[in-house]
Amino acid sequence: MNILVIMADQFAAHALHRSRDTDAHFRTPNLDRLAAASVSYTQAYTPFPLCVPARSAMVTGRYPHELGIMSNAKGKTEPGHAPASLGHWFAAAGYDCAYAGKWHAQQASATARDGFAPIHPFGDEGLAEACAEWLGARATDRPFLLVASFDDPHTICEYARSQPMPYGDVPASPVEDTPPLPANHLRAPYSPAALRTEAEAAERMYGTRDYTPDDWRRYRGAYAALVKRVDQRIGLLLDAIDLADTAVVFVSDHGDGDAAHGWNQKTALYQECIRVPFLLHAPGLAPGTVGTPVAAVLGLLATLCAVAGIPAPDGLSAGSVLAADPGPVVVETGFGDGAANQAGPHTTGRALLRARFKYTVYNWGLHREQLHDVVADPGEQRNLAVESAFLPVLEDMRMDLLRWALATNDTAFLKKLVLPAAASEAARREIFAVPY
Repeated sequence: MNILVIMADQFAAHALHRSRDTDAHFRTPNLDRLAAASVSYTQAYTPFPLCVPARSAMVTGRYPHELGIMSNAKGKTEPGHAPASLGHWFAAAGYDCAYAGKWHAQQASATARDGFAPIHPFGDEGLAEACAEWLGARATDRPFLLVASFDDPHTICEYARSQPMPYGDVPASPVEDTPPLPANHLRAPYSPAALRTEAEAAERMYGTRDYTPDDWRRYRGAYAALVKRVDQRIGLLLDAIDLADTAVVFVSDHGDGDAAHGWNQKTALYQECIRVPFLLHAPGLAPGTVGTPVAAVLGLLATLCAVAGIPAPDGLSAGSVLAADPGPVVVETGFGDGAANQAGPHTTGRALLRARFKYTVYNWGLHREQLHDVVADPGEQRNLAVESAFLPVLEDMRMDLLRWALATNDTAFLKKLVLPAAASEAARREIFAVPY
């Protein structure tokens, strides 16, 4: 089975799985035609809303905290060098493995040590054409695994900081022609104090501290233009393959705040940042829609193994999205390295998705616990954690997150959890055997 994986960095799920009323400004005709032939997972999640931790988890099938990669800083290990990482595993199964574009797990471009033949470096210019050339030049019956990894719409980061955009600036539009502000643009009551502090501390990184409503609308217009631009490049790539004999996955490493909650870029555990598009096309797999939460990015390696009909590596932290029970959906995050956040402590957090509920807890601050019904309240405007009627759900989610943290040895966050009332005294003593 030939496999093509298409990535677009910082491509939020709502840009593809869009609401006709609030996200109609997005234009993705090429991804729409792929979606029509695919299973579309509308509640797919990243394990970490930041490039390097998410991509490291994607190629290894292990949580960022298990890898020790919790930021974009250069780490001591290169996840792609492991024998059970994506490229090495499929090469050992007889696949020709090639990589084009942004690797960033951890260096910018992939190398042969990552298990792939590099056919195009980091950069969107010429990427689709290089992939088409490689596909056309193949003179072998061996199956292929080709990853085409685009940088756009991640270049919205440069836009927000008023920096030059590497593939050309997007055309400016009059404010009245830009998208409206999202319904959840303003921070909701009982929102986490930690995120307010992080937003104030991140001016250099995010560039939007003094944005007016019109500035936010221009930001949304620029982001939509970048989504359109990468969709056009993806169209060139799709024209170079035959869907009849090629499985295709479209995914992103994380989303973008896109003005929701007054937030841009990523790192926060808001839905706009952690929910990613995930399309899975495979010959013989009927198109459709799956609306239950799946750990799509973390489970990519297992999913591709299932599609290819080869065994998955042992010890993966997430199963295939095609499995009857692919496992829990947990998202981790961390802001900076502590020293960069002068206005407050280093913020970390975890989010657990289960059915229609999302439970989020940050390591400090007022209203650090959040509980939302993301079906009834996709904009996360009503924090159910402050309502006694939802205490049974809250306690269940607390227990599920505790079990997950213990099972995955998430020692860094265990002491930051809100322990459920049903947690045993022995568990409490074990967690706090060393108090700090």
